[in-house]
Amino acid sequence: MLYETKNSRVLITCAALAVVLGFAGARVQAGRRDVRPGPPGLVESAFIPPPVALSPASRAAADSLVRARVRAGAFPGAALAIGNRGAIQHVAVYGRTTWDDDAPEVTPHRTRYDLASLTKVVATTAAVMALVEDGRLELDAPVRQYVPEFSGGDKDRVTVRQLLTHSGGVRAGAADIADVPPARVRRYLLSRPLALEPGKDVLYSDLGFVILWEVAERAAGEPLPRYLQRRVWGPLGMTHTAMGVPPGCADCAPTLHLSEADEPYTGGSFDEVARRLDGVAGNAGAFSTLRDLATFAALIANEGRLEDVRVFNTRTVRGFTRPQPGVGTRALGWEVYCREGKVPDHRACEVVYAFGHTGVTGTSIWIDPVSRTWVVLLTNRTYLPKMEVDMQRFRRRVYDAVIAGVPPS
Repeated sequence: MLYETKNSRVLITCAALAVVLGFAGARVQAGRRDVRPGPPGLVESAFIPPPVALSPASRAAADSLVRARVRAGAFPGAALAIGNRGAIQHVAVYGRTTWDDDAPEVTPHRTRYDLASLTKVVATTAAVMALVEDGRLELDAPVRQYVPEFSGGDKDRVTVRQLLTHSGGVRAGAADIADVPPARVRRYLLSRPLALEPGKDVLYSDLGFVILWEVAERAAGEPLPRYLQRRVWGPLGMTHTAMGVPPGCADCAPTLHLSEADEPYTGGSFDEVARRLDGVAGNAGAFSTLRDLATFAALIANEGRLEDVRVFNTRTVRGFTRPQPGVGTRALGWEVYCREGKVPDHRACEVVYAFGHTGVTGTSIWIDPVSRTWVVLLTNRTYLPKMEVDMQRFRRRVYDAVIAGVPPS
């Protein structure tokens, strides 16, 4: 179980001392950063506030919302985790993986969910964050510097930062890949022309993250799933998180029902592009459990450190989760909720209410940037739903219920 830090206060007048002494937890050699376990030092402990306890009433309210949706038939099962900074304070599971009475019950440690677009932050953005720290990737470098095949015309001006903020002009759909042989899909997507001029507007693009995955893999110099296991997932003990889970996964909650075979579709990927890329796509394809996702959320909420492991520097977490200028509700790979509601793409949030991401299969992570309270919700709402549910609105209601229990600062 994750830790709860003791409340210690040390007056430090030199901020540079915190950077030099407090935030060292890794060894960097020739562009390789090895995550090494070690407790926070005296300086770092002083700069990391302890977790705050959320009210039992708010946790019960969130629990009641999810339980009611499962009983109503919005999804056959669900998993919910709530915490503050590095502490998990509430874990609940509901229902089963399918509607059958003999289907496996949802468990926090074994039931793996198709994360869909939540892959964009848990895998692709996490890899980019690590690569930037390792000095292997530059946010404002052109994409063609890492992937020469992505070039020609306006594509020469697309940067890594623009792919992260969906402002690179990359087209949004991939309906034209149906007849492309699987071995050529990635190369074909890299060759497609842009839909918009780079930097002109925001166009949410799954294909942009397929390209970003290729950029990160080239920068890493090794298969990106292996890099993630070594650099992020492994040090955190996220043993049930993986890309490319094959169809027929016994522990996976299904996302579809195959009518011809009259059986659930488990493993593989709900996303068509990810399926054509064997589940290793960057836009989708990751599978994980509630336990692993709660660990990841706690890491980000605690600004890069969890227990005796520092995976990211604090400045990296803050930089990637902060809204970027001129792209509305986009941070670097992450999305933001604005307290004032939707904002035009040429404006940023006045007040950030949460940052996180969602997945079409019914998954989400949302984190309060002020109190560092977080909520992880996993469902397989695409599997034979018995009732329609506005998933965006529902996820926000669950988050609102939790945030209502944050003690006044």
